[in-house]
Amino acid sequence: MSINAIHKGNPTYCLDCGVASKWCCCSQISSKKSKVKIVLLLHENEPSRPTSTSKIILKTLPNAENYIWKRNEPPSTLIEQINDKDTDAWLLFPADRPELKARQQAIKIDHKRNTLIIVPDGTWKEVRKIVRKSPWLADLPLLAFDPQTPSRYDLRRNPDLDHLCTAETVIELLELCEDKTPAENLTHAFDSFLTCYKASKRN
Repeated sequence: MSINAIHKGNPTYCLDCGVASKWCCCSQISSKKSKVKIVLLLHENEPSRPTSTSKIILKTLPNAENYIWKRNEPPSTLIEQINDKDTDAWLLFPADRPELKARQQAIKIDHKRNTLIIVPDGTWKEVRKIVRKSPWLADLPLLAFDPQTPSRYDLRRNPDLDHLCTAETVIELLELCEDKTPAENLTHAFDSFLTCYKASKRN
C-alpha cells in the first residue's frame, strides 16, 4: 500500500507534500532523478503523521519508491529487487550494537550495478522494530555515518539533535554519493516543508 492510498480520503492535506492544503509547498519543490535509488520502508504508523518528510522525498526524487512495512507481509517486489544480481542493495541503519558491527561498511558505488539504499522510516523505536523483525534485511551491508550538522527538524516532541529526520538523512546520503543537484533540491524542499508546516499550525 502506498502513502497516497492511505491519505486519499482526506482532502485537508496535500497528497504530494503532506502539508495542510492551504499551505501546500509543492510549487517550491524541484524534482530530479538521483544516481542511487532510495527506497523508503515506512512503519505503518508513519504515513498518517503530518510531520512525516517521506512525501517531499518522493516528490523531489522521482525514482524513489516507498513500501509500507508489515511484519507478516514482506514486500515481495522490494525483495525481488534486493535479490537481483544487477542490484547492489544497502540498509541505512547504525551499527550501534556489537552484533551489527561486522555488517557496517562505508558507502561505495558500483557503477556496473544499480545502487539501492533502503531507508526505514518511523520513530526510532519503530525503525528498530522494522530492522529486527525483517529477516530479509539481515544480510544487507549497513550504511552508517555521523552527521556533520545537527538536525533542524523540530516538528515532533523531544527532538534529538544527534538523530536526523528522514529527509535530512537522505540529503546526507545524496551528498555522500556526490549527487549534488538532487541533494540541493531536497534541502530546499525540506526548508519549504518546515516553513509551510509551521505556518499551517500557527493559522
